[in-house]
Amino acid sequence: MHEITGDLFESEKADAICILTNGFVNASGANTMGKGCALEAKIRWPGIQIHIGDAIRHGGNDCRILTEIDREVEDGAVRLAATRGWPDVYVPYEILMFPTKHHWGEKSDLDLILRSATQLMELTDQQSWNSVVLPPPGCGAGGLAWEGEVRPLLAQIFDQRIYVIDFV
Repeated sequence: MHEITGDLFESEKADAICILTNGFVNASGANTMGKGCALEAKIRWPGIQIHIGDAIRHGGNDCRILTEIDREVEDGAVRLAATRGWPDVYVPYEILMFPTKHHWGEKSDLDLILRSATQLMELTDQQSWNSVVLPPPGCGAGGLAWEGEVRPLLAQIFDQRIYVIDFV
């Protein structure tokens, strides 16, 4: 695992980036994305909250590829499919959801983070990715400490393909 500084959304050399999520789906079918990188993703890609809500309702609160279902690749960039409520834009990476909470109002759950990390490594192997970037899971709005709680656990799971990015 590498620790870097930068902008998650400008990780052009990444094969995939992770948006930290929770498992709550509101009455309109959307995932609550009110803080951190989740809020930034919702602002950048309107409709992503519905897409994540669908993914949770149909497959559970698990780490998964969001851009896999309806996409096409052109010159190495992934086109987010407008047919699923995504904007018609291209990104140079896959977008994944990485659950850290069961409900948006709760503190992040270390067991859920460990499960998400294990699932992320399985996806990384299956997809033959060389680099995946994510913020420190559960740290920030999740209320966990990177150094004392999360980092030591993830260091046992993540390998050199995973980059934990601290926003500048």
